[in-house]
Amino acid sequence: MQHINYNVERVNLYESIAKNLEDMILNDASQVGQKLPSEQTLATNFGVSRNVIRESLKLLKERQLIRLHVGEGAYIQKPGDQSVTDMLNRIVLMESIDPIKIYELRTILEVNACRMAAENKEIDDNFAKLEAINQSMRQSMDDTEKRVELDLEFHNMVAHLSGNPLLELFERSLAKLAVPVIRTALLPTAGNEAGICDHQRIIEALQKRDADEAVRLMNEHLRKSTQNYLDGNLIQTR
Repeated sequence: MQHINYNVERVNLYESIAKNLEDMILNDASQVGQKLPSEQTLATNFGVSRNVIRESLKLLKERQLIRLHVGEGAYIQKPGDQSVTDMLNRIVLMESIDPIKIYELRTILEVNACRMAAENKEIDDNFAKLEAINQSMRQSMDDTEKRVELDLEFHNMVAHLSGNPLLELFERSLAKLAVPVIRTALLPTAGNEAGICDHQRIIEALQKRDADEAVRLMNEHLRKSTQNYLDGNLIQTR
């Protein structure tokens, strides 16, 4: 465990303590999974009450830097894409942003992810994973929730193959927000089968390392998906 700076300002103590602990965590990612000192140990070393330490740990938990286990203590963890999803979701709700705008941004990310994946020389072993996901989609065409889950998995895998972890993080976060759009896009009869066929053509373009074709196909696929969403909305309002 790295050295913890126990010197803090006496204003907003729990925030200052949380900041010190956060700095310690962020300075050494190898500590992920390690247990923090006990509440009593932290309280003694910082010279504060255990209640102050509990408030500090709550902040770290909200920032997804630790996980708390009752009776066991606090363990360091890496923040996941859910924190980005939650933030974006609050913005979408407060600004009353149309779900289609989420899809538009997702398109920008995924089209570029597709190009990067086609140009990534280290992904040969992953084409089989894309094929398997697409095959599972075909087998789950009548199970809407499973079909949506697999669709997200397919696009997340393409983002992963881009080789850019930040792009993958944002794509995963946006994809979660796009679930209602994807579900509605499956309502038109043609939307289900067409999406699977589009995926297969994208896989083939990636296998050929044809970045331009992969980009064209992904762009067209997402354009059709957007139209299916609009058509699906009409079906729901009838």
